[in-house]
Amino acid sequence: MNELLKQIQKYIKAYKEPPYGREVEGTTEILEKASQTLIKTAHRVVLLENQFIDGMKVKYQGDDEMDGIECPICKYEVATNDDYAEMRPKHCPECGTKLIY
Repeated sequence: MNELLKQIQKYIKAYKEPPYGREVEGTTEILEKASQTLIKTAHRVVLLENQFIDGMKVKYQGDDEMDGIECPICKYEVATNDDYAEMRPKHCPECGTKLIY
């Protein structure tokens, strides 16, 4: 990302030099890199929203009362099936993922 930003800043500097409006070498490549980076960043933002804002369903190890309930991201055991609802954490203490039971 930092490398792309440096390239874009260099491009902007070259574009602002006279003669104005001329084509700057590498325009297409920079625009393609910027587009790909924005797509990746948008995808990562959606994943982070799912994990920390919307929440993710926990993984149940089984149906017995002593079977554990795991965080879907880090697999940390956050509770057991026989824990009361108010005892179960809303977020994973290990990675911070919002948990949906």
